Amino acid sequence: MIVPQGLSSNSGPPKSAAAMEKIVVILVSRKCTPQNYSHHKQPDVAPPAYDSAPSSIVPQHIKPANYISLKARFSEVKDTFVLDPTLRIPHSMQPRNKKLHFNLKTRMGEAHAVVYIVPSQAQPQGKTRIEVSSRMGTAYLELHATEVRAPLSIKMSSRLGEATLLLPRSFRGPLRISTRLGDATLSAGLRSSSTIFGDGRVFVGEWRKDEEEKRGWDGDEAFVDSKLGTVRIQYNDEAKV
Repeated sequence: MIVPQGLSSNSGPPKSAAAMEKIVVILVSRKCTPQNYSHHKQPDVAPPAYDSAPSSIVPQHIKPANYISLKARFSEVKDTFVLDPTLRIPHSMQPRNKKLHFNLKTRMGEAHAVVYIVPSQAQPQGKTRIEVSSRMGTAYLELHATEVRAPLSIKMSSRLGEATLLLPRSFRGPLRISTRLGDATLSAGLRSSSTIFGDGRVFVGEWRKDEEEKRGWDGDEAFVDSKLGTVRIQYNDEAKV
């Protein structure tokens, strides 16, 4: 039992209602906080650290899913999703193509997806693969992910329309851009943190010396293509370009 300062633990229970009222007044005046109980005997101790930041980015009202696959021919798809690439789902719910954890395709209409990836120390086999494409419409992907995750493999394409990709700050790896009749626009924040090699080749983030001799790449990667439209790429926390 925690005894407020000024009361003796050997004094026994209060003998009157007035004594009980005195105890309540003392507790309320000190707000009953652990610091008030122990500050006169123990040094300040920092509270335990709680790893709440990674989960705070994920909307709590949307249930996580895996192997999300949406296709539309004559309509747009515009929605927000929570992706957990480590989530096991029933065999009857699995798509034919299990290589893609998220797949959104439209034929005549906008393909617009905001995707949050659940942080997890456990990782799926290989990379988390995400594809968003539209044949005759704009393709838009806004991606949110912390560093506590598997590497990302992103592919976006639009034949007739803009292709817009909003990357998380945790993204680090090669970015390849392809256009025929259209401009490619990188935000100021993305340019300042990237190395641009030309011909649509960009490396986002810092390049490490131990990666110079590697032939393959096992980290994040993204490919964005628009045949007849503009490509726009930026971080998800920047003002829209």
